[in-house]
Order: sequence, then structure tokens, then C-alpha cells
Amino acid sequence: MSVRGTVMRMFRPTGPERLVAISVEPLAGSPGRVSLKVQRFFRRGKLTGSEAYGPFAEAELAGRIADLADDLAAEGFTRAGVRAMLDRLNSPSARKRALSALRLGWIGDRVAVDPLRDRAALEGTELSCVVESLGRLGDATAAPLARAEAARKLLSRRRAGAEAVRALGDAVGMAEVTQRAIERLPQAMRDAWKAVDGSVFDEDALTDLEAVFALLDVKEQFLALDSLYEIGGPLAVALVRRVLAVHPDIHRPHRWRYTKSILRRSTLRDDGETFAVIARRVELLSRKPASTVAVVKSGLDGQSRQTRVFSTYTQRHVRKTAWRYLERLARYRPAKYTEVAAAVLAAFRPEDRELPRGSSDEWSRVYLYNRILRRFDGRLLFNPRNLTSTLRSAKSNIPLGQGVRTESFPAVWDSYPRPLLTLLASARVIEVQQFAYRSVTARHPELPRLATAKELVDMLTAVYPDTVELALQELDRRFDPLNPDWALLDVLMSDEREVIREHAVALLTRCSDQWTHDIERIVRFVGAPDALLRSTAASLVLAALPTADAWFRRELAERVLGILQGPEPAEGAHDGFARIARDGLSEELNAILGLDEILAMIDKGSTAAKVAGGSLLGSRPEAVELLGTERILAMAMSDIAAVRQSAHALLGASVARLKADPSMLFALTDCEWKDTRNFAFELLRGPVDVAALGLDGIVGLCDSNREDVQSFGREMALKHFDALDSAELLHRLAEHPSAVIRRFAVDLAVAHLKEGFVALSRLEAFFRRALLDVLPDRREKRLVVEFLRDRGLRDERQAEVASRVLGEFVRTRGKADFELALDALVRLKLEYPQVESMLGAVA
Repeated sequence: MSVRGTVMRMFRPTGPERLVAISVEPLAGSPGRVSLKVQRFFRRGKLTGSEAYGPFAEAELAGRIADLADDLAAEGFTRAGVRAMLDRLNSPSARKRALSALRLGWIGDRVAVDPLRDRAALEGTELSCVVESLGRLGDATAAPLARAEAARKLLSRRRAGAEAVRALGDAVGMAEVTQRAIERLPQAMRDAWKAVDGSVFDEDALTDLEAVFALLDVKEQFLALDSLYEIGGPLAVALVRRVLAVHPDIHRPHRWRYTKSILRRSTLRDDGETFAVIARRVELLSRKPASTVAVVKSGLDGQSRQTRVFSTYTQRHVRKTAWRYLERLARYRPAKYTEVAAAVLAAFRPEDRELPRGSSDEWSRVYLYNRILRRFDGRLLFNPRNLTSTLRSAKSNIPLGQGVRTESFPAVWDSYPRPLLTLLASARVIEVQQFAYRSVTARHPELPRLATAKELVDMLTAVYPDTVELALQELDRRFDPLNPDWALLDVLMSDEREVIREHAVALLTRCSDQWTHDIERIVRFVGAPDALLRSTAASLVLAALPTADAWFRRELAERVLGILQGPEPAEGAHDGFARIARDGLSEELNAILGLDEILAMIDKGSTAAKVAGGSLLGSRPEAVELLGTERILAMAMSDIAAVRQSAHALLGASVARLKADPSMLFALTDCEWKDTRNFAFELLRGPVDVAALGLDGIVGLCDSNREDVQSFGREMALKHFDALDSAELLHRLAEHPSAVIRRFAVDLAVAHLKEGFVALSRLEAFFRRALLDVLPDRREKRLVVEFLRDRGLRDERQAEVASRVLGEFVRTRGKADFELALDALVRLKLEYPQVESMLGAVA
């Protein structure tokens, strides 16, 4: 991944050697080591000598090149283009003087410092450009001049001075610049800014500043942004980027002037992210006519005049200037070129595409995208007038061969490829991802090893599947389960994206042997923000506890107890600790805690503490006497499952008491929690005799609104039918509003009524009610009629009962009921002629 190729050329007008080229050569077999070669020429192509220096570490390279340049300058050599630019500093044209001053700043040869200071003393209109260049050159003696310019009222001059002060590292001057910028802020924003710490990024503080910005007057908003960007610092820059990325009217009057100013400042600072945000917005806004005529103050002479804002000319000028800035970076500061170009490409989003029309494709009107990524694509034809790229016709199309590169400055990308990782991690346009992936795999396969943990994590959510696979391979390569990268694991665990958390869970599981015996890491992982991570970590700890030493279990129990007894930072945050306490450390915690402390956890603790306390209480049979019936009953109805289970355990150990008084179980049968109801059912089916509840208890079960309780009540009524007052039971069941219970009562009577006249006569009213019900069930009626018929045929006295009931029924029913009941009456009359019947009246 070494820097390679010619990095500097220097000239002098006289002497045996007039041209010198400094180049960098990587050392074969020594990654990260390079050598410097200095070649001397009489003229281009006529080599007179060559010298090699090194080897050096890449980190030393910039300093070594600067030393060689200084030595050559002492021989009279200057950087390429310097002399021509120095001559132009004295041009009668102010424009040429300004451009030459800027060019000298880019070239970076300190031989230009004195001529630039001399030109600054003349205070021409090019003064701002001269000050900017002195800042780029790092001339500390220019600090007083930069401070003076920074104090100017005119925006262009103030900006040049302020940015020069920043570039020179003038702490005193920067303090003055910052103070004046704060004073220019609108009062509301000034107060808000003073209330936060601008030297650190804080999301809450950023949100507060955004809220204040939204309430500012339109004419004050972007002045505030420019002033904040002048102040600098993580918080101010983050606010500027966030607003400019989404604000719909950055091109409107009172906004565009300051947007351009921030764009200019970003190029002076080589702030690629801010530059990329504004460049992308300009590209997108240029697709539709958006100019406005307004009276604005000129940044050149400070005069107010009617001006067209964000005209087509301005749009094209800004876009071309943005590319010119990138070209100069590639030539003079190539390491910065790939960094800023990557930021620009990463700024574009899939929604920035356009539907292809005619010979245009999705990206034809995005000038910077095409210049950076598709400049040498033979399939495209560039139109310099409107800055668009169109597809060539089929006849003139130049197909891309294998390995053909379309990006601008491929050698620079090869020399400084580190920002390709930025693209793999941040780019959301699949073509950009493909470019970065091809570059890395084809020419820099070692590059993923340099990726930070955050970059690898971001690559896992890339839009290009091959990038995700590349990140997974690198994660697997560098993650050693025997010596885990804890910093990487922390980054994965703290990420909010689901796919990242799933990978964190997998890695956490792979290295469980390395942390499940480390209390601090257990606390960190079991207390992770994500529920899946907490649950997995708790499971891994529980799996490891059986083989842990007694002292470790005791210390972990004390630590877990302290966490559970403290406040829960968020709902569910202590769930994993409660599981460990309940399923792995109950013996140790029972040895530490007294009964009062367990009850305090249940009464006052978090949900997780209640769970742990409930599980511990269930193993304390002596708690029954202390708690009493009402307290245990309340616990059995708790909304915490573990507390209910502990109550079940305590009640299960008190069967003798429940046999004597099963009323508590009867109360539990109507609990809203199914597990408690099932617990009560099982005891009433088994060791506790439900008959002790009596008729009222069983009818009460059947009267419940819960289906499972009704079903249990029917089960108990059937089981104890012979031991109860059957007539009273059936009468009360027959009055139930539920048709299910009424049908059950009929089925119960028909299937289980004792033989004989006495039993049947006691239920005469019950059967009459069943047949005369205002909402009768045909099956139920048929069953009763057939039952009465069969019982009546057994003896005369039962026939009398059946005839009375059926006689009343037959007079009130429809045809089908009439025929059914009449048939029964006829059969009874034939069997017992002496029994009084309603047949005559019916006939």
C-alpha cells in the first residue's frame, strides 16, 4: 500500500542540473518501508545523476521529502511553476495577481513567502487571496496581517483572515476570532452556545442548538451557521453539516451567501465532509431552475444591489470550482485528494439517482460524481457547456476492457488508498461500493487489516454484498477467541443495527471461555443495552457457573445482588442478572440474604429484583408463618411470574393448612394469571378435597367468567355429584346465564341422576324449566323429553312426574316439539292407563 511515483519536481534557471524529480519507491518484501530517489536532469529526458535515500518508514516520508526540498532550495531549486507565479504577482491585472497568489499557496514553496508579504503590504484587491496563501504556507510572521484581516467587516476579507489565523495555529488570534464570531451570533443562539461545551460532540447539546436555530429569523439563520463554522469545534461543525444536509432553501437569498462562505472555508481547511455535504446539495439543486432576484450585499465591495441568486451561471461556476479544488488537491496534496474525494462519493445517496432519459443515465447530471468516478469511462461523452455526461451511441461507444480504470487520478488512489475504507464503510451508492471493492481486492488486499473497528462494523451494513463478506472475513480473521479484541467487541455490542448485534452475539459466544470467569466483563455483557445480548450473555454465564470456583460464585453473587438492589437504568436492563441469580446463584444468595432482605426486594425492587427475590423466597418454607395467608395470596396474584411461583412453592409446602381451609385456593381459581389458576386446580384435584368448599364453592366455580374455571367447576360438580344436594346444584346451574353451563346441568342430570321416584320428583321443576326455557336448545329438549319418557316407563310414580312435565310442555311448543312430547305421553299412557295425562286436553 506504499506511496509510489514522483511526488515533487523542482527547477532552477541555470547550472549543470536544471530539473530535479523526487520519487518514492516501496521496498519489496518490507511493507510500510520506502526509499526516496532524487534524479537530476539537464533538461527533460537528459538524466545527469541519481541518488537514493532510505529506507524510511512511511510515517517519516513527509518529513524526509520536506528536508530534501529544503536542501535543493539551498542549491537554487524551486518547485515547478513557482517562478512563473512569482512574476505574475506583479501583473497589472488584479485577477492575475489573485490567481497567482492562490497558486503559490497551493504549490507550497516557502520561497514565495517574502514576495507574498510584499504584495500584502500594497493592500490591493487581491489581499484576501494573499492572506489565504500565507496561511496555507504556514508563515508565522503573517499572523498580525491575518489577525487584522480577520477583524474586517467585509465577509470575504474576514473569512480569509480567520481561516489564515486557524491555519497558522495562532492561539491568540484564534481566541479573538472566536470571540467576534460569538458576538455576531443572534442573541438566542449566543445564549444557547454559551450553555454548551463546543469542544466536544454531544447529541443532546446538538439537538438543543438545532431547536434554537429553527426559531431564528430567516435572515439570521445562515449568518449564525457561518459564524459557528468560523468558531469551529466538533459541536459547531456537526450542527452546520446537519442543517446544510437537509435544509431545503440553502440556495435562497440570505442563505446562499453564507452557504458559499462555508463551502469556501471548508476548502481552506480541507474539511472533506462539510465540502461534500454542500457539493452534493448544489449538484441536486442544479437540476431544476432555482434562481431568485433579490437585493443583497456584495461580498466583493460590500455594496447592496439587485442580484440574481443561485443563477445557472453561479451553479456551474460553483460546481466547476469544486472540481478544480479536487484537481489541485490531487496535484499538490494527493493524500488529501483521496480523502476529500471519498467524502464526496460517500455523501451521495441512492435517492439522488434520476430516471434515465434519452442518452442520459441515472448519474449524467451529477458533475462531481462523474469527474471523480467516471472521467475516463469510454462509454460516456462529456459536455463541458452544461457539465453533463451522456451515453455514446452504439457506433462510437468504447467498451471497457478488463482492468480498465475510469476514475480520475488512479495513481493517486493507488498511492493513498486508505480512504477506500471510508467508501466501503460509508458509501450507500452501489456503484461507489463496487469501485472501492474492486480497488481494494485487486490492488490493496492488505487494506482491510487497517480498518478500524467502527469501519468494519459499518461495512457489515453495506449495500454491496461483497463488501459485507469482506468485512466478515476480516472480522473472523482478526477475532481470536483465545485473545479477543475487546474494543472491537464493545463497538459491535453498542451498535443499534440488528445485523451488527447478531454478529456481536456470535463473537461473544465464540470467546465465552475468556470472559465468563471475569466478573467485570460479565457485568458489562449481561448489562448490555440490547436484550438479545443480555439474554445470550446470561445463558453463557449460567453454562459456565457449575464449574466455577466457590469463591468466584460468592463474589459474583455479591456483585449481582448489588446490581439488583440498585436502580434499574432502563426497563429490562437487569433481566440477565435476575436469571443468573435465580438459576445459577440461588444457594449463594440464600446464604447472604435474610428473609427480610428478600421481602424488601420483592416489595421495593425493580421487576428483575422481584423475579430474583421471588425465586429465593420459594425455597424458604419458614416464610409461610411469617408472611401469613393474605400476603401469600397477594404474591400468588402478582404480575411477576417468579413471585407467583414462589407463592406456589410456599403454598405447596403448606398442604395441611390448605386441607383444613381451602378457601385460599378457591380465591386463586379466579386469579387473572393462568399459572396460578392451574396451580389451584391441581391442588384441588389432588391433596385438597374440593368437597370442603361445599355446594357454594362448586357453583361459584361454575359461575366464573373464565372458561378454564368453568371447565374445572363442571369437572368438580361431576366428580362430587352424588355427595352434594343434586337438586339444589342442578337448580342453581340451570339459572346460569351461560348456555354452556345450562346444557351441562341437563347432561349432568340425565347421566347421573339417581334411580327412583324421589330423585326424579325433586328435579321436576328443573326439567320443567329446561323444557320451557325462552331460549331452548333443540338437543337439550330432545334429551330431556327422552330422559323423562325412559324414567316414566320404569314405574307408575315416575310416570306421573314425567306426564305432568311433558303435558305442560306439549301445550306450548311448535309442531316438532309437539310430536316428540306427544309420542312420549302416548307411550306413558299405554304403559300406565291409570296415570292422569294431558292427552285428552291436547286432543
